[in-house]
Amino acid sequence: MSTEERLARLENAFVTLTRLAESLDERLNTQLTWVNSLGEAQANSEVKIAALADAQIKTEEALVRLAETHAKLAESQAHTDQRLDVLIDIVREFRNSKS
Repeated sequence: MSTEERLARLENAFVTLTRLAESLDERLNTQLTWVNSLGEAQANSEVKIAALADAQIKTEEALVRLAETHAKLAESQAHTDQRLDVLIDIVREFRNSKS
């Protein structure tokens, strides 16, 4: 093999290696873009999950307060029913005494 042929083969190999390096750079840049996008999406997801957790905590607290209010209302309703029963008995006694 002549010197010129060797030089031509080396030049071709150098061109091939240069193309491979450029292709690798492009792929790495694409993958870095993807990784950055995924990182941003992850950060956004974490913010949303934290907001949902806060909302859930507030909802649970509101449900506890609602249950307490409901219990008080039920107690008040029972007391009102008792007083109404007494009033009905008084009205019946009054009517019976008039008859």
